[in-house]
Amino acid sequence: MKNAAEQAAQLVSAKAGLAARNNKAVTQIGRIQDRVDTIGFGIDIGEATAEDEAEQAELLLTLKAWKTYKFALGKVTVQPTWYQAPVWPVEPPIPEIIAAPLLGESKTI
Repeated sequence: MKNAAEQAAQLVSAKAGLAARNNKAVTQIGRIQDRVDTIGFGIDIGEATAEDEAEQAELLLTLKAWKTYKFALGKVTVQPTWYQAPVWPVEPPIPEIIAAPLLGESKTI
Protein backbone atom coordinates (compact mmCIF):
# COMPACT_ATOMS: atom_id res chain seq x y z
CA MET A 1 0.00 0.00 0.00
CA LYS A 2 2.79 2.41 0.89
CA ASN A 3 4.52 1.72 -2.43
CA ALA A 4 1.40 2.67 -4.39
CA ALA A 5 1.08 5.88 -2.39
CA GLU A 6 4.74 6.74 -2.99
CA GLN A 7 4.36 6.09 -6.71
CA ALA A 8 1.25 8.25 -6.84
CA ALA A 9 3.11 11.06 -5.07
CA GLN A 10 6.04 10.71 -7.50
CA LEU A 11 3.66 10.91 -10.45
CA VAL A 12 1.96 14.02 -9.08
CA SER A 13 5.34 15.66 -8.47
CA ALA A 14 6.64 14.78 -11.93
CA LYS A 15 3.47 16.08 -13.60
CA ALA A 16 3.72 19.32 -11.64
CA GLY A 17 7.36 19.72 -12.66
CA LEU A 18 6.49 19.09 -16.29
CA ALA A 19 3.59 21.57 -16.18
CA ALA A 20 5.78 24.26 -14.61
CA ARG A 21 8.49 23.77 -17.23
CA ASN A 22 5.94 23.82 -20.05
CA ASN A 23 4.36 27.02 -18.73
CA LYS A 24 7.75 28.70 -18.48
CA ALA A 25 8.63 27.63 -22.03
CA VAL A 26 5.34 28.94 -23.42
CA THR A 27 5.87 32.26 -21.64
CA GLN A 28 9.40 32.64 -22.98
CA ILE A 29 8.43 31.64 -26.52
CA GLY A 30 5.62 34.22 -26.44
CA ARG A 31 7.89 37.01 -25.15
CA ILE A 32 10.60 36.30 -27.70
CA GLN A 33 8.18 35.85 -30.60
CA ASP A 34 6.47 39.14 -29.76
CA ARG A 35 9.77 41.03 -29.82
CA VAL A 36 10.86 39.33 -33.06
CA ASP A 37 7.53 40.29 -34.64
CA THR A 38 7.78 43.88 -33.37
CA ILE A 39 11.24 44.29 -34.86
CA GLY A 40 9.90 42.72 -38.06
CA PHE A 41 7.30 45.48 -38.25
CA GLY A 42 10.10 48.03 -38.06
CA ILE A 43 11.96 46.22 -40.82
CA ASP A 44 8.80 46.10 -42.97
CA ILE A 45 8.22 49.85 -42.70
CA GLY A 46 11.89 50.69 -43.17
CA GLU A 47 12.48 52.15 -39.72
CA ALA A 48 14.52 49.39 -38.07
CA THR A 49 18.17 50.10 -37.38
CA ALA A 50 21.07 47.73 -37.90
CA GLU A 51 21.01 47.18 -34.12
CA ASP A 52 17.35 46.19 -34.32
CA GLU A 53 18.11 43.70 -37.06
CA ALA A 54 21.02 42.27 -35.07
CA GLU A 55 18.75 41.94 -32.02
CA GLN A 56 16.16 40.12 -34.10
CA ALA A 57 18.77 37.71 -35.49
CA GLU A 58 19.99 36.90 -31.99
CA LEU A 59 16.46 36.48 -30.68
CA LEU A 60 15.62 34.10 -33.52
CA LEU A 61 18.40 31.80 -32.32
CA THR A 62 17.11 32.02 -28.76
CA LEU A 63 13.55 31.41 -29.98
CA LYS A 64 14.67 28.25 -31.75
CA ALA A 65 16.39 27.06 -28.55
CA TRP A 66 13.19 27.60 -26.52
CA LYS A 67 11.08 25.81 -29.14
CA THR A 68 13.55 22.91 -29.13
CA TYR A 69 13.31 22.79 -25.33
CA LYS A 70 9.50 22.83 -25.44
CA PHE A 71 9.52 20.00 -27.99
CA ALA A 72 11.91 17.98 -25.80
CA LEU A 73 9.59 18.47 -22.82
CA GLY A 74 6.89 16.77 -24.87
CA LYS A 75 9.02 13.64 -24.98
CA VAL A 76 9.78 13.39 -21.26
CA THR A 77 6.75 11.23 -20.49
CA VAL A 78 7.87 8.50 -22.90
CA GLN A 79 11.19 8.02 -21.12
CA PRO A 80 11.60 4.64 -19.40
CA THR A 81 12.36 6.52 -16.16
CA TRP A 82 9.21 8.67 -16.30
CA TYR A 83 7.92 9.58 -13.55
CA GLN A 84 10.29 8.07 -11.00
CA ALA A 85 13.39 9.83 -12.34
CA PRO A 86 12.63 12.00 -15.36
CA VAL A 87 15.56 13.36 -17.31
CA TRP A 88 14.70 16.98 -17.98
CA PRO A 89 16.09 18.78 -21.04
CA VAL A 90 18.43 21.68 -20.38
CA GLU A 91 16.57 24.98 -20.19
CA PRO A 92 17.90 27.68 -22.54
CA PRO A 93 18.93 31.06 -21.16
CA ILE A 94 16.20 33.65 -20.67
CA PRO A 95 16.91 36.66 -22.88
CA GLU A 96 16.69 40.14 -21.53
CA ILE A 97 14.07 41.97 -23.54
CA ILE A 98 13.82 45.52 -22.31
CA ALA A 99 10.70 46.18 -24.38
CA ALA A 100 9.02 43.04 -22.97
CA PRO A 101 9.98 42.55 -19.31
CA LEU A 102 8.98 39.46 -17.40
CA LEU A 103 5.69 39.79 -15.55
CA GLY A 104 7.34 39.00 -12.22
CA GLU A 105 9.60 42.01 -12.52
CA SER A 106 7.67 45.03 -11.38
CA LYS A 107 9.49 48.34 -11.39
CA THR A 108 8.14 51.59 -10.08
CA ILE A 109 8.38 54.49 -12.48
